[in-house]
Amino acid sequence: MSKKLQGNGLFESSRMMLPEHREAYIRHQQHLAPRQPPLLDPQAEEEMARVMAEAMHSGSAVTITLFDDPEDIRLTGQVLRIDPGRRRICWDGGHGEGSRWIALDQIIGAVAEND
Repeated sequence: MSKKLQGNGLFESSRMMLPEHREAYIRHQQHLAPRQPPLLDPQAEEEMARVMAEAMHSGSAVTITLFDDPEDIRLTGQVLRIDPGRRRICWDGGHGEGSRWIALDQIIGAVAEND
């Protein structure tokens, strides 16, 4: 009986982790460690700027990827204006949401939509 009381006490012999608990633990650990935004090379930034400028002038849809801590966010809509001084774009996602400003520092990807 004294062996059961060593180490972790009575729970030493009954340790078990269900797969669901393991997955929840891994997700929890991922949320504790904040993600860092990726460093974009100048060519990638230039390509994104070109895609957004062409979409703004043609009025076509573009899909942008925004960096967010748990996971990235993909938005499809139109670029209404580009403000290079404040490094932001005016974005209209459609669906009656109205327009909003998005900082260029948040955008990590832009792809033109083919209609």
